[in-house]
Amino acid sequence: MTAQLFIIGFCLLWVLMCGRMWWVIDAKNVWQRRAIAIGAGLGAAMFYLIGTMVWSSVQPKQEAIVPASGEEVRISPRTSN
Repeated sequence: MTAQLFIIGFCLLWVLMCGRMWWVIDAKNVWQRRAIAIGAGLGAAMFYLIGTMVWSSVQPKQEAIVPASGEEVRISPRTSN
């Protein structure tokens, strides 16, 4: 949960930095402003996807324990209420 918030926070920071650059660019430079806006959206999406992929690959894998023989299986009786 904390990592997800960190990734989303980083994406939001990227969008805010690009928004600041968009604000600084003169309104006459329409294509440059559009390029910054597109870069903000695509960059935030890329950071989110790569961040979640890296985070999921770093997490330890939980392996299912499969008994090798029938001797390792334990059955407990049901209790009636």
